[in-house]
Amino acid sequence: MEMAEFVAADAADGFILVPHLTPGGLDDFVDRVVPLLQERGVFRTAYIGPTLRDHLGLTDPGERG
Repeated sequence: MEMAEFVAADAADGFILVPHLTPGGLDDFVDRVVPLLQERGVFRTAYIGPTLRDHLGLTDPGERG
């Protein structure tokens, strides 16, 4: 899977999908591709915490020294 190899090699940190150019939106991608990526371990199956800051691995601003 070439896209996963780019991400693993730090050549990319993600990809932008443009739903307005896809006639059916992103439904097929979400229903078919995301589960395959999750099986291969290259797409998360759960989030780390309840906030975007948690998902991005950023520290809480109140924790700064």
